[in-house]
Amino acid sequence: MSIQLANYEINIRSFHPEKDFGWSGLMFEGDNRGFSLKPSGIKPTTSRIWHKLTLSTKKNIVTPVTVSDPSKAPWENKQRIYSGNLAPKGRVTLKDKALTNKSIYQYRLDGQYGGVNHAMPGSPQMQERLDFSYVPTLNVKYKIIIDIDTVNGFMDIVTYITGDAFPNCEAFIVGPGGQAISLGIHVRKGAPPLSLSLNADYPMIASALRLPLNNNGSFKGTVGDELFRQANKYPKLAFHKIADWNNRFISIPANSGHCMLLERASLEHCFNGLLK
Repeated sequence: MSIQLANYEINIRSFHPEKDFGWSGLMFEGDNRGFSLKPSGIKPTTSRIWHKLTLSTKKNIVTPVTVSDPSKAPWENKQRIYSGNLAPKGRVTLKDKALTNKSIYQYRLDGQYGGVNHAMPGSPQMQERLDFSYVPTLNVKYKIIIDIDTVNGFMDIVTYITGDAFPNCEAFIVGPGGQAISLGIHVRKGAPPLSLSLNADYPMIASALRLPLNNNGSFKGTVGDELFRQANKYPKLAFHKIADWNNRFISIPANSGHCMLLERASLEHCFNGLLK
Protein backbone atom coordinates (compact mmCIF):
# COMPACT_ATOMS: atom_id res chain seq x y z
CA MET A 1 0.00 0.00 0.00
CA SER A 2 1.37 3.42 -0.95
CA ILE A 3 1.74 6.30 1.51
CA GLN A 4 -1.05 8.89 1.54
CA LEU A 5 -0.12 12.50 0.87
CA ALA A 6 -0.98 14.45 4.02
CA ASN A 7 -0.77 17.86 5.72
CA TYR A 8 2.32 18.93 7.64
CA GLU A 9 3.01 21.96 9.83
CA ILE A 10 6.44 23.59 9.93
CA ASN A 11 7.27 26.05 12.72
CA ILE A 12 10.22 28.47 12.68
CA ARG A 13 10.47 30.70 15.75
CA SER A 14 12.68 33.50 17.08
CA PHE A 15 12.67 33.90 20.87
CA HIS A 16 14.74 35.28 23.74
CA PRO A 17 15.12 32.76 26.60
CA GLU A 18 15.58 35.33 29.38
CA LYS A 19 12.86 37.35 31.12
CA ASP A 20 14.27 40.42 29.37
CA PHE A 21 16.86 41.30 26.72
CA GLY A 22 19.31 42.71 29.25
CA TRP A 23 21.18 46.01 29.15
CA SER A 24 22.19 45.69 25.47
CA GLY A 25 18.52 45.19 24.55
CA LEU A 26 17.26 48.05 26.75
CA MET A 27 15.62 45.53 29.10
CA PHE A 28 12.75 44.78 26.72
CA GLU A 29 10.61 41.80 27.68
CA GLY A 30 11.81 38.36 26.59
CA ASP A 31 10.10 34.95 26.45
CA ASN A 32 11.55 33.36 29.61
CA ARG A 33 11.78 29.80 28.23
CA GLY A 34 14.09 27.21 26.76
CA PHE A 35 13.92 25.40 23.42
CA SER A 36 10.50 23.87 22.86
CA LEU A 37 8.37 21.83 20.47
CA LYS A 38 5.10 23.10 21.93
CA PRO A 39 2.52 24.71 19.60
CA SER A 40 3.02 28.31 18.50
CA GLY A 41 0.71 31.02 19.78
CA ILE A 42 -0.30 29.19 22.97
CA LYS A 43 0.95 30.54 26.31
CA PRO A 44 3.25 30.16 28.12
CA THR A 45 5.34 29.31 25.02
CA THR A 46 5.75 32.76 23.47
CA SER A 47 8.14 33.98 20.76
CA ARG A 48 9.28 37.37 19.52
CA ILE A 49 8.16 36.11 16.10
CA TRP A 50 6.68 32.75 15.16
CA HIS A 51 6.22 31.68 11.57
CA LYS A 52 4.02 28.66 10.89
CA LEU A 53 3.57 26.95 7.52
CA THR A 54 0.76 24.52 6.80
CA LEU A 55 1.75 22.41 3.80
CA SER A 56 -0.82 20.29 1.98
CA THR A 57 1.24 17.76 0.01
CA LYS A 58 -1.93 16.51 -1.67
CA LYS A 59 -3.24 19.87 -2.87
CA ASN A 60 0.23 21.45 -3.33
CA ILE A 61 -0.71 24.45 -1.21
CA VAL A 62 1.24 26.16 1.58
CA THR A 63 -0.37 28.64 4.00
CA PRO A 64 1.90 30.86 6.13
CA VAL A 65 1.04 32.63 9.40
CA THR A 66 3.47 35.13 10.98
CA VAL A 67 2.82 36.54 14.46
CA SER A 68 4.67 38.42 17.19
CA ASP A 69 3.53 37.55 20.70
CA PRO A 70 2.79 40.60 22.91
CA SER A 71 5.63 42.20 24.84
CA LYS A 72 6.42 45.49 26.52
CA ALA A 73 9.17 48.00 27.12
CA PRO A 74 10.38 48.45 30.72
CA TRP A 75 8.75 51.90 30.87
CA GLU A 76 5.32 50.57 29.82
CA ASN A 77 2.58 49.26 32.12
CA LYS A 78 1.00 46.81 29.70
CA GLN A 79 2.02 44.62 26.81
CA ARG A 80 1.76 45.78 23.23
CA ILE A 81 -0.12 43.73 20.64
CA TYR A 82 1.43 43.91 17.19
CA SER A 83 -1.28 43.89 14.53
CA GLY A 84 -2.07 45.52 11.19
CA ASN A 85 0.87 47.48 9.80
CA LEU A 86 2.82 46.83 13.01
CA ALA A 87 2.64 43.04 12.72
CA PRO A 88 5.66 41.05 11.49
CA LYS A 89 5.61 40.01 7.86
CA GLY A 90 6.32 36.64 6.28
CA ARG A 91 6.22 35.09 2.84
CA VAL A 92 6.82 31.70 1.25
CA THR A 93 6.85 30.30 -2.27
CA LEU A 94 6.19 26.64 -3.09
CA LYS A 95 7.50 24.70 -6.04
CA ASP A 96 6.38 21.10 -6.41
CA LYS A 97 7.00 18.29 -8.86
CA ALA A 98 6.65 14.54 -9.12
CA LEU A 99 9.80 12.44 -9.48
CA THR A 100 10.43 8.82 -10.52
CA ASN A 101 7.11 8.05 -12.21
CA LYS A 102 5.16 9.91 -9.52
CA SER A 103 6.32 7.65 -6.70
CA ILE A 104 8.35 10.50 -5.16
CA TYR A 105 6.84 13.96 -4.68
CA GLN A 106 9.10 16.95 -4.06
CA TYR A 107 8.19 20.27 -2.40
CA ARG A 108 10.55 23.24 -2.28
CA LEU A 109 9.75 26.00 0.23
CA ASP A 110 11.61 29.29 -0.02
CA GLY A 111 10.64 32.01 2.43
CA GLN A 112 11.44 34.54 5.10
CA TYR A 113 9.97 36.55 7.95
CA GLY A 114 10.83 39.78 9.68
CA GLY A 115 9.53 42.16 12.32
CA VAL A 116 10.33 45.29 14.30
CA ASN A 117 10.07 46.04 18.02
CA HIS A 118 7.55 48.89 17.83
CA ALA A 119 7.71 49.48 21.57
CA MET A 120 10.51 51.93 20.81
CA PRO A 121 9.33 55.56 21.03
CA GLY A 122 7.99 56.91 17.74
CA SER A 123 8.34 53.61 15.89
CA PRO A 124 4.58 52.82 15.60
CA GLN A 125 3.80 56.28 14.24
CA MET A 126 6.66 56.10 11.77
CA GLN A 127 5.57 52.67 10.56
CA GLU A 128 1.95 53.74 10.13
CA ARG A 129 2.78 56.92 8.23
CA LEU A 130 5.91 56.01 6.26
CA ASP A 131 5.75 52.18 6.19
CA PHE A 132 9.20 51.79 7.77
CA SER A 133 10.88 52.27 11.15
CA TYR A 134 14.25 53.43 12.45
CA VAL A 135 14.36 50.26 14.58
CA PRO A 136 16.37 47.42 12.94
CA THR A 137 14.34 44.45 11.70
CA LEU A 138 14.68 40.90 12.99
CA ASN A 139 15.21 38.90 9.77
CA VAL A 140 15.09 35.13 9.14
CA LYS A 141 15.30 33.35 5.76
CA TYR A 142 14.84 29.66 5.00
CA LYS A 143 14.95 27.00 2.31
CA ILE A 144 13.24 23.67 2.94
CA ILE A 145 13.14 20.73 0.52
CA ILE A 146 10.79 17.82 1.22
CA ASP A 147 10.78 14.56 -0.75
CA ILE A 148 8.02 12.06 0.01
CA ASP A 149 8.56 8.52 -1.25
CA THR A 150 5.07 7.02 -1.38
CA VAL A 151 6.35 3.54 -2.33
CA ASN A 152 9.16 3.03 0.20
CA GLY A 153 7.38 5.06 2.86
CA PHE A 154 9.60 7.89 4.05
CA MET A 155 10.08 11.65 3.98
CA ASP A 156 13.44 13.31 3.34
CA ILE A 157 13.52 16.89 4.63
CA VAL A 158 16.44 19.29 4.19
CA THR A 159 16.31 22.54 6.18
CA TYR A 160 18.60 25.56 5.86
CA ILE A 161 17.85 28.68 7.92
CA THR A 162 19.86 31.91 7.99
CA GLY A 163 19.34 35.31 9.57
CA ASP A 164 20.55 37.95 12.00
CA ALA A 165 21.73 35.29 14.49
CA PHE A 166 19.81 37.10 17.23
CA PRO A 167 17.79 36.05 19.19
CA ASN A 168 17.54 32.23 19.52
CA CYS A 169 15.90 30.25 16.73
CA GLU A 170 14.20 26.85 16.61
CA ALA A 171 12.45 24.86 13.89
CA PHE A 172 10.31 21.73 13.90
CA ILE A 173 7.81 19.84 11.79
CA VAL A 174 4.49 18.41 13.00
CA GLY A 175 2.84 15.49 11.21
CA PRO A 176 -0.67 14.01 11.23
CA GLY A 177 -1.57 13.07 14.79
CA GLY A 178 0.44 15.93 16.27
CA GLN A 179 3.90 14.32 16.49
CA ALA A 180 6.59 17.03 16.41
CA ILE A 181 10.18 16.47 15.25
CA SER A 182 12.99 18.98 15.75
CA LEU A 183 14.67 20.32 12.61
CA GLY A 184 17.35 22.14 14.57
CA ILE A 185 18.11 24.98 16.99
CA HIS A 186 20.35 28.04 17.17
CA VAL A 187 21.67 29.92 20.22
CA ARG A 188 21.93 33.66 19.62
CA LYS A 189 25.15 35.52 18.87
CA GLY A 190 26.06 39.11 19.66
CA ALA A 191 23.60 41.73 20.88
CA PRO A 192 20.44 43.16 19.29
CA PRO A 193 21.61 46.64 18.14
CA LEU A 194 24.53 45.30 16.10
CA SER A 195 23.26 41.83 15.16
CA LEU A 196 19.89 43.05 13.86
CA SER A 197 21.28 46.05 11.96
CA LEU A 198 24.06 44.11 10.18
CA ASN A 199 21.65 41.80 8.28
CA ALA A 200 24.56 39.36 8.01
CA ASP A 201 22.44 36.40 6.84
CA TYR A 202 24.30 34.17 9.29
CA PRO A 203 23.83 30.36 8.98
CA MET A 204 21.71 29.31 11.97
CA ILE A 205 20.16 25.89 11.31
CA ALA A 206 21.09 23.16 8.83
CA SER A 207 19.74 19.61 8.84
CA ALA A 208 18.93 16.71 6.53
CA LEU A 209 16.62 14.06 7.99
CA ARG A 210 14.91 10.87 6.84
CA LEU A 211 11.55 10.24 8.54
CA PRO A 212 9.82 6.86 8.01
CA LEU A 213 6.06 7.26 7.44
CA ASN A 214 2.92 5.31 8.26
CA ASN A 215 0.31 4.71 5.55
CA ASN A 216 -1.60 7.86 6.55
CA GLY A 217 1.53 10.02 6.26
CA SER A 218 2.17 10.30 10.00
CA PHE A 219 5.66 9.81 11.41
CA LYS A 220 6.48 6.20 12.21
CA GLY A 221 8.66 6.82 15.25
CA THR A 222 12.29 7.19 14.18
CA VAL A 223 14.63 9.82 12.73
CA GLY A 224 17.67 9.31 10.49
CA ASP A 225 20.33 12.07 10.51
CA GLU A 226 21.58 12.10 6.92
CA LEU A 227 23.73 15.20 7.41
CA PHE A 228 25.60 13.47 10.24
CA ARG A 229 26.03 10.31 8.13
CA GLN A 230 27.52 12.21 5.22
CA ALA A 231 29.79 14.35 7.41
CA ASN A 232 31.25 11.23 9.04
CA LYS A 233 31.22 9.15 5.82
CA TYR A 234 29.26 6.34 7.44
CA PRO A 235 28.06 3.74 4.91
CA LYS A 236 24.66 3.25 6.56
CA LEU A 237 22.10 5.66 7.98
CA ALA A 238 21.42 5.18 11.71
CA PHE A 239 17.95 5.83 13.12
CA HIS A 240 16.99 7.22 16.53
CA LYS A 241 13.72 7.20 18.43
CA ILE A 242 11.83 10.48 17.99
CA ALA A 243 11.77 11.12 21.75
CA ASP A 244 15.57 10.67 22.00
CA TRP A 245 16.16 12.84 18.93
CA ASN A 246 13.98 15.68 20.20
CA ASN A 247 15.51 15.55 23.65
CA ARG A 248 18.96 16.21 22.15
CA PHE A 249 17.75 19.66 21.16
CA ILE A 250 15.24 20.78 23.78
CA SER A 251 17.64 19.77 26.58
CA ILE A 252 20.39 22.12 25.33
CA PRO A 253 20.58 25.20 27.61
CA ALA A 254 19.17 28.18 25.73
CA ASN A 255 22.23 30.29 26.68
CA SER A 256 24.77 27.60 25.76
CA GLY A 257 28.00 29.19 24.53
CA HIS A 258 26.54 32.71 24.68
CA CYS A 259 28.55 35.27 26.66
CA MET A 260 25.98 36.70 29.07
CA LEU A 261 28.18 39.75 29.64
CA LEU A 262 26.44 41.14 26.55
CA GLU A 263 23.17 41.13 28.50
CA ARG A 264 24.14 41.03 32.18
CA ALA A 265 26.86 43.35 33.52
CA SER A 266 28.66 40.55 35.34
CA LEU A 267 31.74 38.48 34.48
CA GLU A 268 30.15 35.60 36.37
CA HIS A 269 27.26 35.53 33.91
CA CYS A 270 29.73 35.58 31.02
CA PHE A 271 31.66 32.57 32.29
CA ASN A 272 28.46 30.71 33.11
CA GLY A 273 27.24 31.20 29.56
CA LEU A 274 30.50 29.85 28.14
CA LEU A 275 30.61 26.83 30.42
CA LYS A 276 27.03 25.61 29.87
